Amino acid sequence: MVTMNKTTKYQDIFRFLAFCAIVVMVYFLSQFNTFRWDLTSEKRFSISETTKTLLADIDDIVYIKVYLEGKELPSEFNQLKRETAILLDELRSNNSQIEFEFINPLATNDEKSKNEIMSQLSKKGLIPTTILIQEEDGMQEKVIVPGALLSYRGKEVAIQLLKSSIGSSPEENLRESVNELEYEFMNAIRTASSFVKPTIAFITGHDELTKDEIEDFAISLNEHYVISRFDLREIPTDSITGEYLLKKQLSSLNKFQAIIIAKPKSTYSDLDKYFIDQYIMQGGKALWLIDAVHAEMDSLRTSMETIAFPIRDLGLEDQLFKYGVRINTDLLTDITSSKIPLPMSEVNNQIQWKLMPWYYSPLVIPDSKHSITNNLDAIQFTFASSIDTIKTKGIKKTVLLQTSQYTGTVNTPARISLQSALNRPEEKNFQSGRQTVAILLEGAFTSLYKNRIKPNSNIDLPFIEDGKKTRMIVVSDGDIVRNGIQNGKTLPLGYDKYEKVQYANKKFLLNSVDYLLEDNAVINLRSRELKLRLLDKTRVHAEYNYWKAFNTALPIGVIILFGIFSIWIRKRKYAN
Repeated sequence: MVTMNKTTKYQDIFRFLAFCAIVVMVYFLSQFNTFRWDLTSEKRFSISETTKTLLADIDDIVYIKVYLEGKELPSEFNQLKRETAILLDELRSNNSQIEFEFINPLATNDEKSKNEIMSQLSKKGLIPTTILIQEEDGMQEKVIVPGALLSYRGKEVAIQLLKSSIGSSPEENLRESVNELEYEFMNAIRTASSFVKPTIAFITGHDELTKDEIEDFAISLNEHYVISRFDLREIPTDSITGEYLLKKQLSSLNKFQAIIIAKPKSTYSDLDKYFIDQYIMQGGKALWLIDAVHAEMDSLRTSMETIAFPIRDLGLEDQLFKYGVRINTDLLTDITSSKIPLPMSEVNNQIQWKLMPWYYSPLVIPDSKHSITNNLDAIQFTFASSIDTIKTKGIKKTVLLQTSQYTGTVNTPARISLQSALNRPEEKNFQSGRQTVAILLEGAFTSLYKNRIKPNSNIDLPFIEDGKKTRMIVVSDGDIVRNGIQNGKTLPLGYDKYEKVQYANKKFLLNSVDYLLEDNAVINLRSRELKLRLLDKTRVHAEYNYWKAFNTALPIGVIILFGIFSIWIRKRKYAN
């Protein structure tokens, strides 16, 4: 009997020691390997493969200060803080060079120190935000700094974590902020680690959109690229000096990695087209935002109707045709459209306005899985035309955007009247099917001037007949890039001031530029979408007492049921 007890005792000691050894071994191994299992459908607790690739190139300390800290943060900002902490922790688990801390910039009680801190953060690019918080004694103003500062090798980049799109609800802004967290942090790392930015030129000299009209898009591009405006106006060539200037002009244009042609309205000369053609032959990238029909909303604001007519003298038709596309001189209408305000009646000398569908402003919902359009919301077009493709050897064509199946085509010249928005749409006018409004061309293009007389043929200009492989995107609406201006202030690109809706125009154009410059990593991060399970505040308030009682009674009820079940089992087991 004693021997059996000793044996059992030794076995217990052995098991205990073995258990301790396993625990120590698991702890030791966990210092070198981190095991994570993300069970969420959208992989919200996992970073993308793109991010992992970018992190692999980080070989020095990346230090991040996040200014989302403090006991007085509203619940929405606490949610953003939690999501930020989850992301940064995941980044650190993939690269130990990532270090971060959460800081309360308003921790001090000294008002002078607070003001100095706010001033310093503002100079670095972090703008304090004033919010209203409901407290027992009423609404109170609180100042927060929803941003972060990232430092890498002596370079500091400001990150604005909270998106505040005009017209969006706080929940929509929060969702947008969380969706773009990974993009914002990795974009900041990319910016801090990149010391040479690619250069992009907006082509000018042909009544293209002004600086003010493309300001929001240019500001967004300027985060990653050096933005310039390049004038293509014809240069005198009647002397040796003129020949030198022409060659210098072409050489200067070739220094840009991409060019953007944004809604020109006057004629491109043969020499202008030659410069662009030879730029493309050298492998340059181009984003064409072209109107084939003259029709402006401004004309309708002063009169109830206007005439839309083809732009016959733009001069780019043969060049685009040579590259593989044709922008038709028609106008597209679509049942799926945005709205404009129209006067409906007059009450007490006050005009009553109502938002009505404007079929000349199609809302294009991307359904292509191409990286440029993946996960994008609707994109707003205005007076767009259809695009046809031309058979071109060696050129791959990818349709990026198409209108809905309920599309109509209006041949021009045509009379456009605001009255059409008041009329009930007739099905027969929307039976043209889906029409292409944006297309990607990839391959080695052939020069427009191959087997043709070149401009200024008396001058020995450089010439390439068959170009290098490159990319270009053609969009049949120049207004897609134009931001609104209200009371002298620039509105966000894609923001509809009437419907108070933010469309995805800017994201589409940014993705287009990134793709042209072969920066697919940034596109993938920008297009990632996470779903937030936010509480319905109205329902929470209405059902507060019910759920409070339910959550209190449920645990007690479970314990009581477990006790009754245990007693029943014991009685049944020992009944005999």
